[in-house]
Amino acid sequence: MKVIETLANLPAELAEKIPDVKLQDQDIRVTLAQEGLTREGILPPKLNLGDFALSFEASAEATVRNFNSPGDVDENGIVGEAAAANAPPSDSPRPQLLLGGDKGWMRYQATGLVKAAASGRYTFVSANGKTELSATLSDYRAHPLARNMREAAKEDLASPRLLVNSTDLTKLGTGDALSWRVRGMLETGLDLGWADLFTTNLGDLSFVRNSELIELKTSIVALVRARVSLTDDYQLSFSRPSPGRLQLAVRKAKSHEVTQGAGLGIQVAFADPEAVQARLKEVLSALAGQAEAKVEELIDKALQKVASSEDLALLRTVLERLGLDPQLVNLDHLKQEWEELKQKVEGALEKVVKARIGAAFQYEYLRISESSTLLEVELDEATALNFHGQLVLGNLVDLMSWLRAPENAGRFTLKNYLNTASFTLQQTVGFSLSLGTFEVFKARGSLKQTWVSQENTQGARRQAFLGQRTYEDALMGHRNRWAVDFRADMESFAQAPAASDFRYGLHMLLWGQKKKLTKQELQQAVDDAVVWGVLDANDASSVTTKLEAHLGKTDVQTQVELKVSDDMLRELVPRLQTFDLKLFSRALARAMPWSEQTARVSSEFRKLVYAPIWESYLTEVMNKGSFLSGDLSPTRAAQIAAWFIERDSTVKQLAAGLLLREKTWQPPGGNFSFAEVTDKNRNTLAKCRRFVDGLVRLRRSIEERRSGEELRTVHSDLEGLWNTGFHLRTAGAVLAELAKSTPRGLGGIERTFTVRLADSQEQLVFSTAWGPSTP
Repeated sequence: MKVIETLANLPAELAEKIPDVKLQDQDIRVTLAQEGLTREGILPPKLNLGDFALSFEASAEATVRNFNSPGDVDENGIVGEAAAANAPPSDSPRPQLLLGGDKGWMRYQATGLVKAAASGRYTFVSANGKTELSATLSDYRAHPLARNMREAAKEDLASPRLLVNSTDLTKLGTGDALSWRVRGMLETGLDLGWADLFTTNLGDLSFVRNSELIELKTSIVALVRARVSLTDDYQLSFSRPSPGRLQLAVRKAKSHEVTQGAGLGIQVAFADPEAVQARLKEVLSALAGQAEAKVEELIDKALQKVASSEDLALLRTVLERLGLDPQLVNLDHLKQEWEELKQKVEGALEKVVKARIGAAFQYEYLRISESSTLLEVELDEATALNFHGQLVLGNLVDLMSWLRAPENAGRFTLKNYLNTASFTLQQTVGFSLSLGTFEVFKARGSLKQTWVSQENTQGARRQAFLGQRTYEDALMGHRNRWAVDFRADMESFAQAPAASDFRYGLHMLLWGQKKKLTKQELQQAVDDAVVWGVLDANDASSVTTKLEAHLGKTDVQTQVELKVSDDMLRELVPRLQTFDLKLFSRALARAMPWSEQTARVSSEFRKLVYAPIWESYLTEVMNKGSFLSGDLSPTRAAQIAAWFIERDSTVKQLAAGLLLREKTWQPPGGNFSFAEVTDKNRNTLAKCRRFVDGLVRLRRSIEERRSGEELRTVHSDLEGLWNTGFHLRTAGAVLAELAKSTPRGLGGIERTFTVRLADSQEQLVFSTAWGPSTP
């Protein structure tokens, strides 16, 4: 009999340690030296697999373990309990094999030594940089709970399975699984909306002089496909849910990285470079203010001396826009200078897009908790076998391309990809790849603080924090939804993570969608862009005029965004370490609701009218305001506003038409007059002060190397200034004014006003090129 014949292949020491009882009767964990397994021929001493060799060290240990009931914990996450039907969503990985039925599992686990072949296309890397490291292989065998464990082990070890051999996949019975855990280069593919890559990146592409409007037009449906690679520990597993089908999962695993500052080493390459080249014309048009073909036509006419006066005037405008003096430009060299500019733009374009993709992928990856799933999909067996070799080497790219192909849509079931159920990651929000606008705003409001801490085998930690606030504010009309993303994360491990080890960022978004946008709603959205320094007043008028042709004709979506990167945030924080009454009064004044009334029609007029009113109001709150409410009564707020309109010459000149509205307070009130704004957006002074407290705490945490846990309090202090739409407009105005005083000015902050048009599937992105200036 076969079972009798296999007894000779089972080391006696192992047979003695496995209880002669049913699988359901006892939990076991047996450890033994692998030397016996290789000596008896159960494991091969060495496997040559082309790209790498796998050998089983005599000094390593193998384990045999069983799983027979709910509550058993598999450190690999392959076996586990099904989530309860009413359980809240969790980032924890879903087990592929579920406890609680009439089956249990015997798990056989061994350690192999991987050495990359000199000619191999892919290399494995260890923590010390050598191309030799350990890999863990696990074989899960399903058995009825009534099966004798010793007999089951004899039968299982008669035909051991190693995931590195594709033929072993065909041997998987229903309910079986194989896994492979290793440190190496993991490579995957991403499809991103091309338009989305430029919602906050125009500043990095700016080759134009200050105060010029950049307008980028592109297609909403155009995609860019990229290959992203990184170095980390990961686990690949295959299980068989039913005959003829295999489910594969790629998960993060506990890191073996011990080199300080090594990081993930993320690299980005374009899967289709020609597709990126095709978008270059759009960027050139945005920078030159004219289509590429038109610029080259003007240059040719000038060289041939057949240009009309209108042609020369237009060419002069293009040259001045690009920072060139038309009087000094040598016409003989003009064509060469234009070609050099195109090469510079092409290089910048590639750099910007790759940086955006790499940074966003890293942001996403660092916030996926340890052992969480990167990819989980069910396939037919033939397809799984076809991609097996590449998957073992950490290459997901070709499989991802196959999954995206329309003709394969019915041949697989996608269960998870980077915490989403889609491969195409469009309309991102903040620093994230997969957090789409719809997902952000499907709830009326939320406050989320996420803390992910990964620990490597040396006990060092790599942490990431996300503080996110989303809200729907009916008082803001069309622009009634918004999100703020405060990020802090570490790229590499540290034994005692401190706030100085993190990289920081802040992203603010005002979002609105309307089937038929009115002119007033458009002007309100453009006004948001002016308040946040995205557009200057002249450009605001130009943008409004450009977009008026679409009013009342198509669904329109608008986004106003500010994104402050780590280096810029570190420049801004020291500039606001005490409560600056005048700064906040100016910002609050600019943030007052827009209207066609003279005093409200521009942010500068609002600053002239309402800054002294806000300063007087906040001063009185500090001196006499209630400690319980932190506000004055709306009646008193109306009296302050009326006093300035009646007696301050500048305010009176601009706001005389608003006197009746401003001096009258009748509850419940709207959201227009000064008294109404203070009533609907309460605790303004306290929120402004806490915002400053948060920046002070952040600076001290970094300088004094405090624990990263301080970031929870930092975020709690900051987010009060963006928990209403009005206060969010104020926060953006404060940051914009602070940025003007830095060496890079507003150019150091990514700022865009984005409009998406449903009928033409076009996206228009606007931003004024601004450098250093004084507030």
